[in-house]
Amino acid sequence: MNIKRAIWVGVVTYILSFIVGMVSAILIGFDINQAEMPTSFYVIGIIISIVLAGLFTLVYFRDKKIKASAKEGFYFGLVLIIIGFIMDIIIFSIGAAAGSEMDILAYYSNSMFWIALVLFVATTTIVGAIKRKKSKNL
Repeated sequence: MNIKRAIWVGVVTYILSFIVGMVSAILIGFDINQAEMPTSFYVIGIIISIVLAGLFTLVYFRDKKIKASAKEGFYFGLVLIIIGFIMDIIIFSIGAAAGSEMDILAYYSNSMFWIALVLFVATTTIVGAIKRKKSKNL
């Protein structure tokens, strides 16, 4: 695993996911300051996460030194999740310092969040497996 590349791609993935998520929330008229997030917000977030996970896993595997495989995709997915947790803590801390009533525990306790994480890692793993299969067929 190329950890530097994984971290770089992970940070870019998080930032883009955050921006796309906020734009989507604004477009559907969701108030991000509201205490309880509706299921539709999570569903949109899951779809965005899966698409971005797939695309950025392909970006990660563009490095010819990285051998694509399900295992490598799985590890990459774990790195993305760790980066996501770190970035969430930073953002929630900034929000709390600014007086926002964002509750990180409420965010992480929603079952839809955990479904999204499982699907996220499954996506990075499957992309790694498909890339390996395609590289063997060439």
